Amino acid sequence: MSDILNWINVGKLSAERDDELPNYFYDNGVLDKVINSPSSFLILGRKGAGKTAIFRYLTRNPQHFLKNNEVLVSLSFEDYNWSIHSLLKNEYAAESLSYKQSWRFIILVEVIKAYSSYLESYNLEIPKPLKKAKQVLERLFNDPFPSISQIIGRKLLSLGKITLPKGGVGFDDSNLENIELDGGEVSFEEVRSNDSIKDKLRSNVDYFINYFESVIQVISPMKTRVFICFDRIDEAWDDISVDVSRKVIAGLVSAADSMTPKYNGFIRPLVFLREDIFEVLSLNDANKLREDCGALLHWDRESLIKLLLQRINFFAARANEPITNDIDTIFDKLEMRQRLKPINYIIKRSMMRPRDLISLMDKTIRCMRDVKNDPFGEESIISEQLEVEYIYQAEPKYSEWLRQEIIDEWAVQRPEIRILLDAIQNNSSTNFTKEELLKEIKKIDENHNEDKINDYLRFLFDVSIIGFKIGQSTIWKYKCFYPTQGFIDSDEYKVHDGLTRVLNLKEFRDKGE
Repeated sequence: MSDILNWINVGKLSAERDDELPNYFYDNGVLDKVINSPSSFLILGRKGAGKTAIFRYLTRNPQHFLKNNEVLVSLSFEDYNWSIHSLLKNEYAAESLSYKQSWRFIILVEVIKAYSSYLESYNLEIPKPLKKAKQVLERLFNDPFPSISQIIGRKLLSLGKITLPKGGVGFDDSNLENIELDGGEVSFEEVRSNDSIKDKLRSNVDYFINYFESVIQVISPMKTRVFICFDRIDEAWDDISVDVSRKVIAGLVSAADSMTPKYNGFIRPLVFLREDIFEVLSLNDANKLREDCGALLHWDRESLIKLLLQRINFFAARANEPITNDIDTIFDKLEMRQRLKPINYIIKRSMMRPRDLISLMDKTIRCMRDVKNDPFGEESIISEQLEVEYIYQAEPKYSEWLRQEIIDEWAVQRPEIRILLDAIQNNSSTNFTKEELLKEIKKIDENHNEDKINDYLRFLFDVSIIGFKIGQSTIWKYKCFYPTQGFIDSDEYKVHDGLTRVLNLKEFRDKGE
């Protein structure tokens, strides 16, 4: 008899730290949808929905999604110098456009690099304009293929002290020599405090944007698309940097929006972005962008189960254990409370995100292993299946984790999230009315504006913390389970099952349970 605890695993929560991810990645189709749509450039999803997992898999396996003559550039913005964007912003443009130029510069440089590298790798002839542009990059950055930190770094700041050719856009062998730094590298503080250098920096960046665009206009008919993927652009999304981050991210979205149709699909930016952050960006026609240019990383019950099976079967095969196509076979009982199958019980406590299922499954396995490895246990425990009793035991720890995930997701743009969760907890019941919630909020903050209660309820529903019933239905509607459901002002609301343990709420039973 084989002990399931000797091999079962569901992988790591964090895609950034999961070296095994390429071995059990599950594709739910969102990448193909975006790549095959010439107008799409946004991949939106809630925190934990799997954006970075998709980004990492695409980066390592571009051949699964792109044609042989297509090029992928993957840019991840951990430890990135966001502040330099502010030196290039257009003071007179709308917020969504003020940081657009710096991103256009980055995208164009990356395309020049990528296409040059692609032609060289296949020993193909490099067009003269592209060869000259590569020489320009080497002159600017001391490297024909500068890294992202070089492109937006001290080398870029030095452009505020160079002299460029006059009378047109472009370079030949004579005026290429004019790109000479006139005083070495320049610091951020020096540019910020010197309007003359700042103005010249912006002017020179505009010059190079026009120049690189003229080069790309020549090479774009060659029908080799270049995909520029942006991930982790929310790295500076915190209480201190949120105002700048919002403008910088809006600038990237605006740049991608303007460049996607401009070159007949030759340049394809792909922006991986948290849905909650997109919602608070100052963008013209944000709803139109979402509908026409975005793909939501959405999961349903079937795709979540397939993702989980992909992971479990990978570790089963590694241990020479049988694989399964039925998730229910790994549990020792067919039903749990409320006559739910174990997997349905787990999904009901999730917000329909892979990270939620992985977290609860991992904590269940750990709970079961703790009992097996009890140093004071008197007998060896061998289990062929996961025991559902340990799902119950794992719930409190999982519920704490889910609460913190929600706070991490919303604390910056909706700081009232802490007060709302505390008010729900103080009410003590899974079910509450609008009046009961308002009463508890006012106990925490007696100066609270009562007019905001409807907005708060809508927000709590939109992030799946609460649900409601419609008419005589016995079904509680939560946004995560019914994504097309709009908010309705109701007589009663119920807290999501995944949060009842951490909020220490008393279960309220009715005929809908």
